Amino acid sequence: MAAVVLVSLAAALAPTGSAAAARHTDVIGYSVQHRPLRVAVVGDPSAPRKVLVVGCIHGSERAGLAVTRALRKATPPAGTQFLVVDTVNPDGCRSGTRGNAHGVDLNRNFPWGWRRLGGVFDSGPSPSSEPETRAVEAFVLRERPDVSIWFHQHLNWVDLQRGSDEALMRRYATVAGMRAVRTAVLPGTVARWENHRLSAGSAFFVELPAGRLPAARLSAHVRALLAIAPTDSAVGASGARAPTWRGLGVAGSLPPVLYELPSPVAPWEEGAWRLIDPYGR
Repeated sequence: MAAVVLVSLAAALAPTGSAAAARHTDVIGYSVQHRPLRVAVVGDPSAPRKVLVVGCIHGSERAGLAVTRALRKATPPAGTQFLVVDTVNPDGCRSGTRGNAHGVDLNRNFPWGWRRLGGVFDSGPSPSSEPETRAVEAFVLRERPDVSIWFHQHLNWVDLQRGSDEALMRRYATVAGMRAVRTAVLPGTVARWENHRLSAGSAFFVELPAGRLPAARLSAHVRALLAIAPTDSAVGASGARAPTWRGLGVAGSLPPVLYELPSPVAPWEEGAWRLIDPYGR
């Protein structure tokens, strides 16, 4: 069985072209404690289509690091580059805490839909108050990724984000063998902010299960990332070119179950957030 898993992972990482993917690393900013936030560019740096993959934003949720490290060995489709970030919260990863060195939950600190929260979901004194948040904002607005995937734990589902391509998110869930779940809208998250600022893109969360990823599950997530990488462009009626997606047929049926999670109160009501946010994003 172990041999089968290793062969599967090797197949997922095997180059699809004649040459290995080009790779280089850049620093996109620094944390509160001045640790660098690094991005590895996997594929042709001049490729027009970009997929951002972030392994960890909460320092206590680090299983996604295995995915980003494995993705460095993959070869994206022609015309696509992966922008691979192990963590945007290196201080939290070092200390094993959800928040950064200020105790701020970076996934509540983005400006779109921000509101003041305390406790474990501390949103910071103001929108974009944290250097890590500002570094991510500047990087995303400069690179303008077509797709962004942010890994979390410990719920074992793909979180269907409003404003993202639902077929694409379901495709990820299908290939990765996960449920697709629509949860309540949360304030100040990076995916909400990205989907607001980059209306043509799709940003969403993948909630990994608790603990470390077994090799078979790691392989499935690498395959899922390759499966949703944009591979071609089509000209629409307006003349604009829009990306099409690897493995998505025009009439293809994408079967993962959609779970609607009821909220005890409307998510926009004052005081609702702590009630609807036990999910750990």
